[in-house]
Amino acid sequence: MSRLLIYDNSNFTDFPIGGQLTSIGNFLRFVCETYPERTDDIMLVGVTIYPEEVGKVKKLQLYGRQINFLPVTAGEKDLGNTSKSLRMLYAKGLLKYGRMLKITKKDCNYVHAPEAYGVVKFFCMKSQCIIFSHGSYFNMERGFRFFQKNILVKKGFVAYLKWILKNADMILLLDKNSLRDYGSYNSNLVQVGNSIICPDIPEEQHILKDGKVKEILFVGRLSKDKRVEPIIRAVMNGEKSFGELHLTIVGDGEEYHNLIQYEGGNIHFEGAVAPEKVKEYMKRADILVMNSAFEGIPMTILEAISYALPVISTNVGGIGEVLSFGCDSEETDGTAEGILEAVKRVDKYYDTYSGNAYKNSKRFDYRQVNQKVYGLICNYWK
Repeated sequence: MSRLLIYDNSNFTDFPIGGQLTSIGNFLRFVCETYPERTDDIMLVGVTIYPEEVGKVKKLQLYGRQINFLPVTAGEKDLGNTSKSLRMLYAKGLLKYGRMLKITKKDCNYVHAPEAYGVVKFFCMKSQCIIFSHGSYFNMERGFRFFQKNILVKKGFVAYLKWILKNADMILLLDKNSLRDYGSYNSNLVQVGNSIICPDIPEEQHILKDGKVKEILFVGRLSKDKRVEPIIRAVMNGEKSFGELHLTIVGDGEEYHNLIQYEGGNIHFEGAVAPEKVKEYMKRADILVMNSAFEGIPMTILEAISYALPVISTNVGGIGEVLSFGCDSEETDGTAEGILEAVKRVDKYYDTYSGNAYKNSKRFDYRQVNQKVYGLICNYWK
């Protein structure tokens, strides 16, 4: 019997908040519920927010099962004040503690953090590696925070990513853009998409409290590529059309200190919160707005439509593959003016947008998506 080793720079429960963590969590939930006998052969390799836990195997209580977890580095709790690259810390920590894993060629290494791939191969060159690409690797250098001015590091990282793509045993990916980008590097590519846990909405649509859109929500990391400031300005300029709009910003990141100046009045910053609490914000919101420069298929969008929330978003990455603009969502050009005009269009036919959003969400049920993922992994996880 081989093991399934899952690598991600998270703690597999609530840090850091984001779609990647939710996607992994949904897979683990599916396995725990459907194939509980296999959870004894899973090892999670990630990070902790408690330095004293680093390098010590512990048990995580997940979905009624106990799963082995090895944190190889500690992450900073305040994502707005990170002083070091978590990717770099994770790679160094894995190099330091990787021998504890005793990786063999029989094991299946399920890699969500690309920095783990090279270390895994260092310990066992013949080990099997499946990559889950949460968005095109060729966008990753644009998201660099610590090495933007170091051309050698950026070029080296891109070369490293190409090496991964060429040598991975299989690559699971979210969108057609990644499928196109990776086609010349690897022939074993499978588009699987993200998954969500769909709640039961009795009316199968969201009911506006006052018959008019009032509550706008953003959920995500506060980074430059998320372009949150135009969302803020759109809400601030919405008074003439809506009387008053409120914007709740859930998340943390390096742009927090540039954006917090807008706090007050109808703009509210909630910081990073646990995934369960994000759902409470979605229940209270009327529209989710995303304004990213690049994405894969954001889990936040899938979760929003499952709560019957219409979405306003830029059409980047795989977003256009999961949303039907003009039906359950509206496209924006990324400007404050474009976002506000989209809000007006959604408000005019809100019940239709909301009902269509909820119906669309059923396509991404976690059991359906992860049955496919599990079947693919089992070709390597014997």
